[in-house]
Amino acid sequence: MRITVLILSTLLVTILNGLPIVPVVEDSISPEEVPEPSPEIEENTVPPPRVISPRVDVSVDVNEDGVLDIDEIRYAAFVHHGLSASVVEDLFKQVDTNRDNVLDAREFDAIRMLVLEKAENAALRYLQNVDTDRDGLLSLQEAQIYLLREYGIGYHDVARLWKLVPADLSDRMNSTLFSKLRRRVRGMTIRLARQIMKNADLNGDGHISVDEAQAIAFEQEGIGAGDVASMVGSVDENMDGELNAPEFADFERIIRARAIENSKKAMRVVDADNSGTLTLDEAKRVAFEHYGFDEATLAPFFGQADENEDGQLDNVEFAGFRSVIRARSVRDAMDKMKRIDTNGDGLVSNAEATDSTKKEDDMDSEETLALFNIADQNKSGKLDKVELADFNRLVRLSSIKFATDHFKEFDLDGNDAVTFDEIALLIEQKYGIPRSMIKTFFDRIDVDGSGDLMPAEIVDFRHLIRNHVSQQRQEKVYFLTL
Repeated sequence: MRITVLILSTLLVTILNGLPIVPVVEDSISPEEVPEPSPEIEENTVPPPRVISPRVDVSVDVNEDGVLDIDEIRYAAFVHHGLSASVVEDLFKQVDTNRDNVLDAREFDAIRMLVLEKAENAALRYLQNVDTDRDGLLSLQEAQIYLLREYGIGYHDVARLWKLVPADLSDRMNSTLFSKLRRRVRGMTIRLARQIMKNADLNGDGHISVDEAQAIAFEQEGIGAGDVASMVGSVDENMDGELNAPEFADFERIIRARAIENSKKAMRVVDADNSGTLTLDEAKRVAFEHYGFDEATLAPFFGQADENEDGQLDNVEFAGFRSVIRARSVRDAMDKMKRIDTNGDGLVSNAEATDSTKKEDDMDSEETLALFNIADQNKSGKLDKVELADFNRLVRLSSIKFATDHFKEFDLDGNDAVTFDEIALLIEQKYGIPRSMIKTFFDRIDVDGSGDLMPAEIVDFRHLIRNHVSQQRQEKVYFLTL
């Protein structure tokens, strides 16, 4: 210990006097010249000083000038550990002993140790929130719950990250290992952010503008422009008005938090048995009513979202389920756009939307315009793929409401069930479609196999019938022109 104090004192005096620090080199004397240590010296031998590279880390030295300025240090600390600019600037001042506003190799080594200490302290504080059994350590299960909630990282991916720390699946992590896990997670989220940015960065400048962020947030979670502006401001660490990959990763984390908030609100509406969780049957009902998805489509989505494989979705898992469903609805909207975008501009005008809803749902132009304006989030007068997905959902819900309000017109015997015989009689009278074909349509639409149609099924049944009639008319016109 006395030797260590002497070495540190000598270094401190040297620094204060402004003298250069001579790098430590190996002694060149031969092995024969090295005296045998006495037992007393061996007992009190201190660890050798850490060997510090004479060059700065090239991965941090972006401009390759051999020294590190505050911007390079600030960015590296933010990327790897998420440290704020103010914290890093304070650390920079502490280690910049010659006050030249750049760090050499020794100064960088000093700040690196301080940054790691800050990261570990942050991990220790965060551990108190995620350590649910209060044993002071983090188990794999606790990590899986925490990372699914905060970042949307699935249980299997967390297990893979856990092994990279490294740690056995049965091990528990202290704050030091947890800090390393958090660094792995941050690296993973930044890589995922870069993948999203490849498609979202419309101008190809390598950054996400506020407008691009608005499009992403609206597509993923239906978040409006006003909220997005404040969200961007909260993660724009360098305050340049746009988001780089690490900042965008933090932006995605905020979207995730908003998704869980929305999931909790939606759960209160769709959780029929008030259990606090959602079963596949409950999920099927809400997804079918809002989007028209059947069980064959939903079951894989449900299984994907059910991370703990208990056959039901909690608020966090339901958030993932809703995100997958929303993404699927956007893909379906893209397919529909190809059919109804008559001028081929990649957008849907009110006239095109009105024509579509008139054919499929017999909706009048005034109601269509009202729904169109609600879906037209950016008020451009046209709908993109995401806005069209919302428009389709609004039209479907409006059609279901119409079917509910006019249910008695289909329920001829008044027993609160629309059977095949009742619906077949109406269709035969109005369109003259053979009963056998009506039966085929009925069986296809009766998704729950109940033998009767609920309002949402009536809407889909009407779609099938109207599409069939439209095709028959087109074929008739075609043959008449031959």
